[in-house]
This record gives sequence, C-alpha cells and structure tokens, in this order.
Amino acid sequence: MRKAIRAVTICGAVLLAPLSALHAQRQVAATVTDPNDPKFITAQTRKQGGVMPAEQLALIFDHLDHALKVFPAEKRIEGVTTLSFTTRAAIRTLILDLYPKYRLSSISIDGKVVPPSRYSNPDGQLRISLDKPFAAGAKFTVQVVYSGTPPLAKRPPWEGGTTWATTPDGQPWIDTSLWGGGCDLLYPCLDHPTLKPATSDLHYTVPTGLMAPGNGAFVSRVDKDGWTTWNWHARSVHTYGSVLDVAPYKVLEGEYQSRFGNVIPMRLYYIPGEEADAADLFREFPQTLDFWENVIGPYPWADQKMGVIRVPFSGLENQTLIGHSGRYEKTAFGWNWLMNHEFSHEWFANQMSNANYDDLWLHEGLGTYAQALIAEYLGGELDYMAQLRTQRNTIRNEKPLVSGRERSEKEVYADTTGPRGDIYNKGSWVAHTLRQLIGDDAFFTSIRTLVYGRPDPKPGNFAPQFGTTQGLLQIVNRVTGKDYKWFFDVYLYQAALPRVITTRENGLLKVRWEVPGTLPFPMPLDVRVDGKLVTLPMTSGAGETPADAQAGVTIDPSSKILRQLDAVDAFQAWEQRQRPR
Repeated sequence: MRKAIRAVTICGAVLLAPLSALHAQRQVAATVTDPNDPKFITAQTRKQGGVMPAEQLALIFDHLDHALKVFPAEKRIEGVTTLSFTTRAAIRTLILDLYPKYRLSSISIDGKVVPPSRYSNPDGQLRISLDKPFAAGAKFTVQVVYSGTPPLAKRPPWEGGTTWATTPDGQPWIDTSLWGGGCDLLYPCLDHPTLKPATSDLHYTVPTGLMAPGNGAFVSRVDKDGWTTWNWHARSVHTYGSVLDVAPYKVLEGEYQSRFGNVIPMRLYYIPGEEADAADLFREFPQTLDFWENVIGPYPWADQKMGVIRVPFSGLENQTLIGHSGRYEKTAFGWNWLMNHEFSHEWFANQMSNANYDDLWLHEGLGTYAQALIAEYLGGELDYMAQLRTQRNTIRNEKPLVSGRERSEKEVYADTTGPRGDIYNKGSWVAHTLRQLIGDDAFFTSIRTLVYGRPDPKPGNFAPQFGTTQGLLQIVNRVTGKDYKWFFDVYLYQAALPRVITTRENGLLKVRWEVPGTLPFPMPLDVRVDGKLVTLPMTSGAGETPADAQAGVTIDPSSKILRQLDAVDAFQAWEQRQRPR
C-alpha cells in the first residue's frame, strides 16, 4: 500500500474525545414535553422509519440539492432544499418530513409557487396538496425555503439534534447528529431507510474562517462577502447519515492504494491544538482500510473519501465523515475501537442499509462483530476471543432481536418493548455462532452478498443494498445449500437463549438442548471429555458420549455457540445489585 500523509490548515480546528462502552447506547435521554424547550421535538419528528404514509412510499428520491446558511451567533439556519422525485404510483398529496418549528418562507413545485393555503406542517409531516395529481412514472421537483433554529440535541449522538459549542479558543463549533430523529431534524426529506436520495449536492455557507465538511466528495469552496460556501457531492446518503459540522477545522490528508487497484482519499478533520492525537488516529486509517478490504470487500465510497471528523461527543456513522469524540486512547489491542466501530457502518448501514429498523441488528450487530474480526486480523485468536468475552457479559435477552413487523428506530433502539442494547453484542454473537456453524467460506460469502448484492465485489460492479433478516437467511441457505431457518428462528425471533442440559448415567454423558418454545435446534455441540474432543451432531436436539462419573467434562470448549450460561447470569445479577439505588 502507498501512504501519503500531510497536514493542511484550511480553516481551524477539530479532533477526538474519550470513549464510552457500546452498551451505554441503551441509555435514553429523558423525554422533553415542553414545546418551548429547545430540545423538544414532536413524536412525529422523533420517529425514524416505521410505518409510512402510502404517498411517501410511492416516491423514488432521485436527487437532493440542499443549501444551508449557518448563523453561529444566532444559532440559526436558513435553508433552500430542492428534492427531485419519480412516482411509483399516482399521488394527490406530497408528504415530506420536516421539523415543524421551522418557518416556511415558500414552497414551489416544478418552479410554480404553492399557495400557503395548500400546505401545513403541524406535527412534522409537511403535507402539500397538489393542484393536480401526479401519475405513476411522473418526475417532478419541490423546493422548500425555510429558516429557524434546529432542535438542540438531548443526548448526542444517541438522541439527535444540533449542538452549538465552542472550541477551546472560543470559536464556533457546531454539530448536528441525526440519529434519534433523522434527516427531518435538519431538512425536508423522507425519513425512512429505503427512501434515501440517489445523489446529493450539498452547499454549506458559513462565516469565512470556518469550515463545513460534508458527505461525499469535495467539489469547491466559494468565498464572498465574509462568507464561505463549501460544496460537496455524494450518493446514496443514509437518512441519518447526513452531517452538518462547522468549526475552524484543520485537515490531515492522505491516499490509500487499494488492493483492488483504486486510490482512496483519506481525510481527518480535527480541532487546532489536537495535532498529536489527530496524527495517532490518522496513522490507523491505512491499517483499517487494509483489514476491511481484505476481510469484507472494497470500500464502498472510494470515489469520495474515508473521512473522520472531530465532534464534541461520542461517535456516529455519518456517511464518509464518521464522527469521533476526542483524544486518542491507547489500548492493549493497538487500535481505536470507536473509529473502527463507526467505520464499520460504511458497510453495515451506509452500503447495506436495513430496509426496516426491525432489522437494525444488521447495522449494529455486524458492526460490533467487526470489532472481533479486526482484533483477530491484527492480533490473532486471543484478541478475537477477548472482544467476544467482553461482549458476552452484557447480553440481556430481554426481547427478541427481530419482531418480523415494520418498526421504527425508537421501537427497536430505545423503547423497553425492543431489544435495545442487544442489537450490538447479541447481534455480534449471533454472527460469531453462525460463522462457527457454517464455516468461514460460507459465512464471509454470505456477508459479502448481503452487503454488496454479489459474492465477488469489485469497485464499479455493485450498488447500495437494502438488507433484511429474512434476506440474510435466504443468502445463507443459497450459499450453503442447507436450510438454517431453525438457527434464525431461535436466535433472532426468540429472546431467551438455548441452554445445554447435561446428565450422567450408566457411564454416559447425556446432553440436550433446551430451547424457547421447544423449537427445533439441531446445533452440533463440541464436548471435551478427559481431554478428548467429541462433536455431537445433535440432529434431534440431543446426544450422548461415554463419560464415567469422575470424567472431566467441558461443554463447547472453544466457545463457538451463543447459549445460556449460569456464570454470566449470576454475574449480571451481582452487577445489578452493585448499582446505586
């Protein structure tokens, strides 16, 4: 690989902060019910995904042209957003998602101004009555001119909104995180993962001396009358993957020579004064790309950039510009877990987006398993298992990972009715167990097919994908030539884990699976008896092997299988008792 690294001062400053554990993302900020509170958002605006109006599902989002002017001293934005659509079916009403506290200056469709009497936005769904219906296959554009103060983030980045901060030397430092609210916190859009724009042109105008990095590839900067406009072009930006970051950033730049023959731009935007930490983190960019392109496949956004930007809180998977929170912390593994977790989402969220937030474990579980995979790639089996051991301790099994119905992000990620934090570590362990069951070749072929839509991805031969749990099952079945519905039924659609029940009688060790709902579970089981390893097929859910009463027995000695463990249950109960009341 070829690395060319240089520091470039383009405006000012930004870098990275201390890390928090993944399971902390389960914590949810208190609900804000006062409409006058700057952190207040309506239930409609808070909603990401879920059941959508038929009028929105009838649209194909062809292009987003999004211009924002940012007034840091006033904590205010002015926006001109033009959205281009093609209709799948006829519509009489155009429905867009947009934070309802913005003041609407004008709306026009195909250049024709819409009278204010034909639109309203009381709760966060901007409904525009058309003067005549659009037939199926029609193409049209709508322009929305608006202004106001975006909602303040309650607990960024897990409860989204805008953060108006200052750098250590007192200059503006603005960040908008769209997780826990979605694109409508910042601009008019269709807030569902399957309704992201095919392409985007982004224009951020800020006071001269500040920089506004954006998604995708840098196009140009234009200075005029004390203002600078930063222009960017992107494709297929996820509905929560957009970003508005403004600060006096400095930039580290480099190039990575991909094993696939292309060159990937690398950019790290940091705050002045954080040069040493920025350099430490930037040195990891090439090894991170090396891991991903060797183990999973081509970086999906190589024509744009691998980008990381300093934000004033923990990380977020902004597309081609992932957020990172602070100083570079050394670990025994030799790599920065926060950057690697958020970077995993360039594959598991941005390239392959869940078609339904019910399948959010595909983003977070596979992204978390990538921590174990990079540990294995760089440090070997010990590091791989160390990652998995830590993850296993936090799995709660309170709700199934998947319900099988259309759900919003909040129903899965934040509400007690959903799996919440288990989408991370339980999802990771599901991936680990599947890999041990079907083998490396089948597992990685399946993952590549899920992510790229084909098992042999190369730059230029794949497009963004929408993934589902059932789609992954179909891929696994096709790749292996076997039916693994039983595996998905138990691990994804049940909360409780399978449990091994053992008895000894007449010189035999007898084992059986105890499974929620008595579902079929022909999971092969390794048993070590007095140092000898035996694999029991367990085709009927039970098996046996010779073992006298004094024989030393270890179940699943290589920890291949996600299963109920008394020791973990006891540890979690003890840990709960230690918490302050």
